[in-house]
Amino acid sequence: RQVINVPNNQFLEQALIAASSILYEREEFSESFDYYKKLENAAATSDTRIIGLRGQLRSAYQEGDALKSIEVARKIKNMSGVPQELEREAIFIGAKAYYSLNQYDEALTDFRKLAREIISTEGAESKYRVAEILFMKGSIDESEKVVSQFIDQNSPHQYWMAKMFLLLSDISLKKGDTLQARATLQSLREYYTVSDDGILDEVRSKLAALDKGN
Repeated sequence: RQVINVPNNQFLEQALIAASSILYEREEFSESFDYYKKLENAAATSDTRIIGLRGQLRSAYQEGDALKSIEVARKIKNMSGVPQELEREAIFIGAKAYYSLNQYDEALTDFRKLAREIISTEGAESKYRVAEILFMKGSIDESEKVVSQFIDQNSPHQYWMAKMFLLLSDISLKKGDTLQARATLQSLREYYTVSDDGILDEVRSKLAALDKGN
């Protein structure tokens, strides 16, 4: 911090990189964001500027600040020469931020960009979010089509596969097919093996609601 406060010194960039990294590791995300922003502004090369932007993106996300996340994600997406993995991360974090603000049209646009593959965790979640947002917007048939695509693609991410089946039960209910909804939930209850990630709690809750409805 003492080095950073000396104007126009040759160690400014290295000091900013070190300070922002330490603050991030200490989970002081608001302050690490500020230091990464200073690094972006002080950067003499595009590589250093990218370090600053990546740090801001992750700090804003970890801090839970949706507006800052969207602002930095937009800046990264509009910058040329950004590594592909950082651009993907920016699209994903921006989509999650829009989603948290109930800006579903913007979230859907970004989630669609990542939903082309479901091997990565981000891709799998993005495909689920596409189906979920379509369902919330009343596009039931289109949502069901996305769910079916996901199931056929056999994603390695069982949590998101289970979330798709939960959504499928909601789709069946929306279509008036209570028997199919119940069968889907009972199948999940029988075959899903993870007990502490909330899936089985959701299954029990939905089955109880069906029992109450009947």
